[in-house]
Amino acid sequence: MALSQTLIFVVVIAIVMVFRFRKMLSGGPVNKNRIILATVSYFGISLFTVSNSFQVGVSIWYVFAYAGVLTSATYLSHRLVRDGIKVWKSDDGKIHAKGGNIPYVIWLVGLVSRFALGYVFIGPDYFMTAYGSQKTLSTLAIEVTLVVDLIMMLGVGALAGRNINLISKLKNFKTEQKL
Repeated sequence: MALSQTLIFVVVIAIVMVFRFRKMLSGGPVNKNRIILATVSYFGISLFTVSNSFQVGVSIWYVFAYAGVLTSATYLSHRLVRDGIKVWKSDDGKIHAKGGNIPYVIWLVGLVSRFALGYVFIGPDYFMTAYGSQKTLSTLAIEVTLVVDLIMMLGVGALAGRNINLISKLKNFKTEQKL
């Protein structure tokens, strides 16, 4: 049963990411509310996943390192992705955007790695019983988990920076259109 749950999870993640990457590469309609909802969703998924680390042996003091990486990645991504995002108005009157793919790749690598680590170190029932369990990992497993969690925080911070940049481009684009 646990293997089928894992397989279903991997297939769903793969399908969602294929459609998401296709939309990012070719461009798709965007609006402020969808961008904010997507950003909150990425944060929620990441925080839910990373919170498990504290139950399996990572010190709670690393929350400051996670916050530092998250904040730094948001700021740097906002600065670096600026020219990589293109915004235009299509024939149907909707505003479309494309670009800024690297933050998604970083986040996806962190997310998939985190779930793979949970599956390897905690067991096949990781997805169903990891929360609330008091299993303590070895030192090596904790260190690897910490590194993967930091990569995930880097990715979600980069996504947030990209989306903040996209919202500001949308705002400027709409202002330019009214002039």
